[in-house]
Amino acid sequence: MLTLRSITIASAIIFVSLSSCGYYSTTSRTAGDIEYVSVPYLDNETPEPNIEIEITQRIIDGLIEDNTLKVVSDQDADAILEGKIVEYRNDPFTFSKNSTENIQAEQYRLIIGLRVSLFNQKKNEYVWENKIIKSHGDYYLESSGTVEQNYEKALDNIYTDLVNGILSNTVQDW
Repeated sequence: MLTLRSITIASAIIFVSLSSCGYYSTTSRTAGDIEYVSVPYLDNETPEPNIEIEITQRIIDGLIEDNTLKVVSDQDADAILEGKIVEYRNDPFTFSKNSTENIQAEQYRLIIGLRVSLFNQKKNEYVWENKIIKSHGDYYLESSGTVEQNYEKALDNIYTDLVNGILSNTVQDW
């Protein structure tokens, strides 16, 4: 038999459970009033030719996939993502000796660094400025059966890391 006390306790538990799930914000995850962003080509300050084209396209694709901000032209944008590629290094990372006792690089570390800023055109001020976003990837010149990390895969991983770094600075966490 249900008593008034057990009904009251059950009702309180249900109320608390439902009220804790009741708040959901649909507000933007970005800084303030930014809904539309423009992403012009990054400046390339490195000797690596045309790298700015691929990185810029990856940033645009990442923003489109995230779907928090809409990518538009400069004149329609609330904010502009400005940036430069400031570092590109391809350094030998591990070495081995071959049969003639020569030391030879087996593995390389590719490092790419960006300096990026988000400029709010509505307020005529930077939301954030001159953030350094850097990533690296290791690869082997020759595949060795179990090792399949080549230059292209390392570069792809770096691009993904750079885009995620920009997204985490541009689009705030929930």
